Amino acid sequence: MAAREPIGRSTQNPFTPGFGLTPVILAGREIAIEEFTAALRGEVPEARSILISGARGAGKTVLLAEFRELALEAGWTDLRLHTSSTSLAEELRRQAVSALRELDPEAETSQLTSARIASVAAERDIRRRYDGEGEDLTTVLDRLARLADEDGAGLLITLDELQSANRDQLHALTQHVQDLIGSGHAVAFLAAGIRPGVDALLDHERTTFLRRAHRIEVGSVDVGTAAEAIRLTVADTAKSITPEAAVLAGEISCGYPYLIQLIGSKAWQNSGDADVIEVEDVRGARPATIAAMIKNVHGPALRGLSPRKREYLHAMLEDEGPSAVGDIARRMGIDPRNQSTYRERLIEEELIRPAGRGFVQYALPYLAEALRHQESEGADIEPDRGLTRSRRARRR
Repeated sequence: MAAREPIGRSTQNPFTPGFGLTPVILAGREIAIEEFTAALRGEVPEARSILISGARGAGKTVLLAEFRELALEAGWTDLRLHTSSTSLAEELRRQAVSALRELDPEAETSQLTSARIASVAAERDIRRRYDGEGEDLTTVLDRLARLADEDGAGLLITLDELQSANRDQLHALTQHVQDLIGSGHAVAFLAAGIRPGVDALLDHERTTFLRRAHRIEVGSVDVGTAAEAIRLTVADTAKSITPEAAVLAGEISCGYPYLIQLIGSKAWQNSGDADVIEVEDVRGARPATIAAMIKNVHGPALRGLSPRKREYLHAMLEDEGPSAVGDIARRMGIDPRNQSTYRERLIEEELIRPAGRGFVQYALPYLAEALRHQESEGADIEPDRGLTRSRRARRR
């Protein structure tokens, strides 16, 4: 279990249930972190190209951010890209030029243009190498990579939300990365995205480089690891948590990274000014934790689902554990052989997963609760209720 620097005996809630926020304790990521650390040192350079995938809330962005921090600590130069860019290549060029303005000793030069010896005065023409658009991306990247090499480090390029990337732009981007690697530069390329979208992207013929990247699938950890992550997170603060409460919180989280932070945060809030988080605090946090999971994870996943896929998921609600695909077909009133189409698509969308020959089960915690909620409420997500005076209004 990898931990950041201790945050001291703080009285602030240490849990971070927001998406993409880095927790104090990273649960179940030791091997991935150790491998990337070795890659940065040059021991396994082939592991510098990494593709992180997983479900929403599984910790993809968190792991990507942790890798980035490791690289920055090792002195690497960071170029962070966004799939919302109009052009990935142009954004890469802008960031590379910005880095060169700071790192290149030849970014600014001066030339003596006139002098007056009697008054010991001189005039110089200052030239800024990277102010214009003269140098193309290949030249700029090569120069930046060489400077990074000279510092004994390398060039890091990161891209989150990979599933949203334009395929042609992505192909152009990875071509530049391959050229840099082929020229002998130390380059790391890290990308992260939701698994179904990433898989669909990799089916494209122009994503060969990504198919060869080291694949990391992030997902749930075992309940014991989740409980220990919660205990260690609290241990760095002014509070403590009883062993029983930590175990219960781990069980409620089902080892799902987002839920680990969520149940920890809610239990901390429930404990109020008390020095110890008790079982009652955790138990009382369960309903709000499940409600947040339904709204923030299951709501977006279920929104826009076709009626037949939705019917398939609802047909599974009658079973306490895994559902037999034959029973699902019977409940849907279709030929058992025809249910496989919906089954495969729901597996691809990470809503269900195989549970032995002829059986399936929900892929994420509390999906059954989300489906029952929809049945009772008749809406994709529960609307917010209540009125709160804004902070701005309070200052008036």
